[in-house]
Amino acid sequence: MNKQMHLTGFMIYCPAPHMIMSWVYPREKIRHQWSEIEYWVEIAQTLERGKMDMFFFADGWGGGTNSASVRYAIQFPASDPVVLLPYLAAVTKKLGLAVTMSTSIYPPFMLARKLSTLDHITKGRIGWNIVTSASKSEARNFGMEDILPHDERYDRADEFMEVCYQLWHSWEDDALKMDMENSIFADPAKVRKINFHGKYHSVQGPLTVTPSPQRQPYLFQAGQSERGREFAARHAECVFAAANNTKQMRSFCDDLAARAERHGRDPRKIKIIWGAQPLVAHSHSEALTRQAEIRARIPIEASLALLSGHLNANLNDLDIDAPVTSLDLKVTGIQGILEANVKSDPTITLRQIASSYLSGSDDGPLIGTPDQVADHMVYLLEEGGGDGFQITPSYYAPDYFADLNQTLIPVLQKRGLFRMEYNGATLRDMMNEDSPARAAPSSA
Repeated sequence: MNKQMHLTGFMIYCPAPHMIMSWVYPREKIRHQWSEIEYWVEIAQTLERGKMDMFFFADGWGGGTNSASVRYAIQFPASDPVVLLPYLAAVTKKLGLAVTMSTSIYPPFMLARKLSTLDHITKGRIGWNIVTSASKSEARNFGMEDILPHDERYDRADEFMEVCYQLWHSWEDDALKMDMENSIFADPAKVRKINFHGKYHSVQGPLTVTPSPQRQPYLFQAGQSERGREFAARHAECVFAAANNTKQMRSFCDDLAARAERHGRDPRKIKIIWGAQPLVAHSHSEALTRQAEIRARIPIEASLALLSGHLNANLNDLDIDAPVTSLDLKVTGIQGILEANVKSDPTITLRQIASSYLSGSDDGPLIGTPDQVADHMVYLLEEGGGDGFQITPSYYAPDYFADLNQTLIPVLQKRGLFRMEYNGATLRDMMNEDSPARAAPSSA
């Protein structure tokens, strides 16, 4: 590899982010519960010690609608990470902080205002993961009967983004004067209303927040469907993606690059970060054993509940052992989940997808010793393309990320693949780093 790898820490403000049942852990080892601020402070400071790019929060607003999601804590309960970020900003100095906010839930002015405020508070370390929301339960929690059809959600989101861009640029660069001698705070000629009137939104403006260090947050997006990819190619600075093999990875990278070029963007400036859940131990056999133990505690009922929620589809009455392609499956949620799996194996069943969904397999290639995992991470990026990995924990998150700091991160740094120190002042600065990291001095 001739460029620096990007690594981010992925969480949801809930008991278990992706790996189902990851809240189950020996009681004597638990220092803080997920509901305590100390839990999140420890994770943030651990990620910063490991020089990771950012602490990334996914989010959802519609959980707890079936017994399995409540019984097993399937991304439920979930608190509001927007409220958490200012506290984490105060206990870290360089770590980026990214939050998920929905264009289907928030009004654009409110969202633009909150993110600009957060960018000020974090001194330019804020990122926004743009989502459109996917479930009927989310809509009903906010007074709507249902969400819009899949592609129309993205049409609305395109307009939403245009409103935000105009709000973030409603102050000219030199509008703020703070001229105390002449009693001029800002030049009225350089702060303008936007008077936006579209199909979905009408917003007067201007934004009531002064331009923040980044002017607008660093923009993330994770759409895997055709329409989602088109949205990402138009707006995203970094795309989170998932694939089953390097062929799918390369296909995604090439497709996104072609779409970006059609929108007049340089595809080299759009980062692609792959979902990953490495499990590192002193020996390969120890890592395999630990992974098998972690996955053995996940009931199929829980996996199907998570998959149902993300697909926004009722899987309870379907034959989960029949090929997915033979089912009358109406998906209005995250369509890319099924598309990627069916492309990999046209005969795949719902049971097979659910059994490894967000939890991996017992013998995955990112399970092993630090050197084995580092080798495969390099292989994936060299053969499949992309810029790094979005890492989600498979057990008690404070210990999981601390273990990576002690095992995997030093190997990547020694090879010159990951930063030794932070460079730049903002999250955008960090994500735009492409030069090889300086390798750690040899201990020989």
